[in-house]
Amino acid sequence: MNQFCSTCGKPLLPDARFCPACGSPVVPMVATANRTLFRPLYDRRIGGVCAALSRAWGWDVGLLRILAVLSAIFLFPLAEIFYIACWIGIPEEVVPPPIY
Repeated sequence: MNQFCSTCGKPLLPDARFCPACGSPVVPMVATANRTLFRPLYDRRIGGVCAALSRAWGWDVGLLRILAVLSAIFLFPLAEIFYIACWIGIPEEVVPPPIY
């Protein structure tokens, strides 16, 4: 993958630490995991919001469900509004049709 200087736009070598044209430091590219936010069809209790957030953030789903119940008790009605907004806003998992 080609990398370009964010200051002057000149192409950079793969192992460059500074731009040869303008001398500005190069910010290394960091590979990120492809964690998309979707509500799974399986492993969900009410709407799949806790399962979706736990998969996206890499947390334990049980811990997130306990935090959701505690926040629903102590932060009424903010937690419920947040949960319903996530239920509406986070798309469902798309399962490809079976191939026969």
